[in-house]
Amino acid sequence: MTLKLYVFPPSPRAFKVLLAAHQFDLAYELCIVDLTKGEQKTQAFLALNPNGRMPALENDGFVLWESNAIVEYLASRAGEKWLPRDTRNRLALTKWLYWECNHWDPACSIFVFERLVKPFFGLGETSEAEVARAETLFHRLAVVLNGELEKHRYVAGEALSVADLSIGAALSVAERVNYPLENYRAIQRWHADLKALPAWTKTVALQEPKPA
Repeated sequence: MTLKLYVFPPSPRAFKVLLAAHQFDLAYELCIVDLTKGEQKTQAFLALNPNGRMPALENDGFVLWESNAIVEYLASRAGEKWLPRDTRNRLALTKWLYWECNHWDPACSIFVFERLVKPFFGLGETSEAEVARAETLFHRLAVVLNGELEKHRYVAGEALSVADLSIGAALSVAERVNYPLENYRAIQRWHADLKALPAWTKTVALQEPKPA
């Protein structure tokens, strides 16, 4: 059965799983969940993910939700290079996936909501108080990430890993939401490295509207 990815491509969380699929060179069927039409609330989609959130994955009767879980599943199909069997080596990557979903994503998502989602959906004015809160959170976390990237080329060492794909996905909207990255040279260098990946370019293309 075909691997299906249920996504809304403009979303950084969708970008994450699409980036992983492209980086691992996995064939998949693109299933658009159009958030502008509320398709995440349909009975068909809720049968896949009762949380009513994308992305979701379906493969040979197996259904999975939560973006980092999907990244790990995709990595498992791409070989030990991407998902080590050794417990310590694997957890060295897994800790960053937890860090991303518990800390990095919540901080970045405030910028996305206030500066991208609100104007797109007409949900009111940007809350400067929320942006200020996001900046405080972001700087605390960016110091950690930047510090790691000063030690080695990628998040978990000298080789690209699932940690980079997971954490880096938020930067797919960096220019549009204006993350305060000015003082984090290592993150800027890493972001440039990620943008140079063919998989990144292929994923960005899915975010762009197609001509009618």
